[in-house]
Amino acid sequence: MTASTTTTAMPAPVLTSPAPAEGGLLLSELDPWGDGGLLQLPTATAAEPSEPQSLRSFIAEAYPRYGFHRWAEVLIDLLQQVADGQLSRLIVTCPPRLGKSLLVSKLFPAYFLQRYPHLFAAIASYSAELAYAHSREARHFYRVTGHLLARDSAAVGNWLTRQRGGCIAAGVDGPFTGKGYSLGIIDDPYKGPGDAASPALRQKLIDWLRSVWLTRAEPASVLGPDGREQPNLSAQVVVLTRWDHQDVIGWLLEQELGEAPQHWTVLDLPAIAEEPTERAKLPPTCTLIPDWRHPGEALCPERFPLPELLKIRARLGAYWWAALYQQRPSPASGSIFLRQWIRPPFPREDDSQRHYALLALSCDLSFKGEAESDYCGFCLAGLLAPPARSAIPRSGESQGPSGPKELEIEVLWAARHRFGLPEVIRFLLGCLQALEQQGLRPNAVLIEDAANGPAVLQTLRRRVPGMLPITARGSKETRAHAVAPLVEAGQIRFLHRAQPLVEEAIRFPKGSKDLVDAFCHGALWLEGRYWKAQGIQPVVTPLLVSR
Repeated sequence: MTASTTTTAMPAPVLTSPAPAEGGLLLSELDPWGDGGLLQLPTATAAEPSEPQSLRSFIAEAYPRYGFHRWAEVLIDLLQQVADGQLSRLIVTCPPRLGKSLLVSKLFPAYFLQRYPHLFAAIASYSAELAYAHSREARHFYRVTGHLLARDSAAVGNWLTRQRGGCIAAGVDGPFTGKGYSLGIIDDPYKGPGDAASPALRQKLIDWLRSVWLTRAEPASVLGPDGREQPNLSAQVVVLTRWDHQDVIGWLLEQELGEAPQHWTVLDLPAIAEEPTERAKLPPTCTLIPDWRHPGEALCPERFPLPELLKIRARLGAYWWAALYQQRPSPASGSIFLRQWIRPPFPREDDSQRHYALLALSCDLSFKGEAESDYCGFCLAGLLAPPARSAIPRSGESQGPSGPKELEIEVLWAARHRFGLPEVIRFLLGCLQALEQQGLRPNAVLIEDAANGPAVLQTLRRRVPGMLPITARGSKETRAHAVAPLVEAGQIRFLHRAQPLVEEAIRFPKGSKDLVDAFCHGALWLEGRYWKAQGIQPVVTPLLVSR
């Protein structure tokens, strides 16, 4: 929208002005040194528009050469919803060199502050240098469209509007304490594959998100003058290229299975479109923006046509292609568990009344107190009872013909936590209490009788009925090979709260292994009880054949 103007004679700026003020402050909005002499000067007499300008119109004005490709149009529409207060949580994953930072971290903050000059936007990246670069460009786009900065603060890390809103920028783990924001943008929080693959650095980022970044966000609702709760503009936008399945996107989506889901909207942009069945499933609380392309089509053929993408795929190899370009850090085909084997729960006429003949809570425990130590893995699996038949007694003894006739195991839930011994004890007791309240009390709590298992067994044996020590046979890979045929045959299926296990399994044996090992112990125990209920002694020696 073109703003109305009043023609007023203005003296030309003196280009031989003194050196910039200390800290780069703009002592005058006409000072060409304020932005290093790189920015056009704002029109001081420009009037505020009578109606909000659209983001697309703002981009066309601020950056006339911008290419409005199809993927950008989709993202612009989502960012417009963020600015309008209709969308508060947005995740964007896309290949490198697409132009995501220009749109999300440079143009959008400038537009947001043009709309709300009394509010704050915050930009965080893996380094302060990169965050400052984004902020500097946002400041440029804000000024070049005719908006003035405060005279006392225009530094790239913290610049203010005349209405005392503004933009703050820092590296992740940087100085955001003491500042607040209505729009938070996290753009590429990992410097490279080393950071994303390091459990210690990943955990450091998560700790910073919890303790600093999220605590500086404005509340999503406030009390109005009438004492009633009303929505408040508070939005988070996370944009990155995927490096690892346990990166910050993986963590945010895993949190959706907890008690306080954030209901993220996810724009997942693989370089080459895939069949929906090949894409990772999102938690039910999330909204996935549909891909408009047919399988095999390039995301942005104007910049990266399909032949060029195929050359890149050949150079990178399957693992990095899947992560960086397809935004699927775990390849579609793992070496032991394949993604196409993962199936939804067994059909029942009434899903609200699923009965389990046996339930097992299996635990893989490692707590050494070291930053690089493994997580503790927990997995709840059940042997599904047949429809309209009585279940195996709680003791697990066979009832002959009345027991399950087909081996049907469902994984209800899986979770990993970095715990010490006291936290493991508290978590198990709280977990068992919660399961009992839901009518899902496990018949057995399986603890591997090695490493830290004996300490937990000794502490809880008298307090938790059904706690059993498990002797591991062979390696983790050996146990996974023993369970894989059951998954392939569709005899083991997964509920949505087991998604963290699914993502780990299809990457196994790369990456973390705690959930897979807990799952394998539980599945093998349930399979053994099933065969015992059928009067058949299970053969265990094949477990050692594949070593």
